[in-house]
Amino acid sequence: MKKFQVANVHCPNCVRTIKNALEGEFGEININLSTEPRELSVDINDDKVEKLKSELDELGFNVIKEL
Repeated sequence: MKKFQVANVHCPNCVRTIKNALEGEFGEININLSTEPRELSVDINDDKVEKLKSELDELGFNVIKEL
């Protein structure tokens, strides 16, 4: 399980946008809206991390750091 701090996730609609766009490729994504910055959790292999970061960036959600 990988965790990332992600910027620009403000509400359930942001979460829905991320899930709809990326869960088909990366599997179940969980986002904690009670933390600031938001924490995104996903069970992916190391070789997919850069692709996930890139696709989040294209959606307007920047990965601040991996936890």
